[in-house]
Amino acid sequence: MNPAPIPPELRAAAPLLAVRLGMILAGLAALIARAFLKHPRHVAVILPLWARLTRAARRFERLMARLTEGKTPRPSRPGHSGPPPTPLPTAHGWLVVALRHEAAAYACQLEAFLAEPQTAALIAHSPQAGRILRPLCRMLGLPQGAATHQPPAIPPTPPEPPTPPPAAFTPAPTLEPPCPRARWPWFARHAASLA
Repeated sequence: MNPAPIPPELRAAAPLLAVRLGMILAGLAALIARAFLKHPRHVAVILPLWARLTRAARRFERLMARLTEGKTPRPSRPGHSGPPPTPLPTAHGWLVVALRHEAAAYACQLEAFLAEPQTAALIAHSPQAGRILRPLCRMLGLPQGAATHQPPAIPPTPPEPPTPPPAAFTPAPTLEPPCPRARWPWFARHAASLA
């Protein structure tokens, strides 16, 4: 079964999306190198994390190039043999916990990137893009559905209540003293000035 052809406007947008994701990941990689060098317990993950980020950027760029040419994405190949990669933390949002607001800024950029209609449409056309982006979303603490081909369900907005018709005009009541038997000299002057 052949996948549906990619619309021309999405094919035209694919190279720019690859560049933008590459810039987000390059900035994140630079932040990781600078910040983790100050913390001895995180030094061991700098190179594996850099490798993961640059590999994700290259894979996304190759995928977008294939989509630009109108080719269907290649099926995933089994992993290469060799020494196992250094394990990275797997907790949801661990990078934001480690780097706080600096990593949160990149999480916001990635979340905005994924929320754009063109990005969502390309991910819907290519599940491989979601597989590339999901580990990045996990380490930055983004919602599970951020990099899937299914956009998050947006609840319908309730209809606005109808505006009530304008009230009928009623003339102002005539002013009477609060107590008819009492003498209120100031009230007569005040009532006359309002008339």
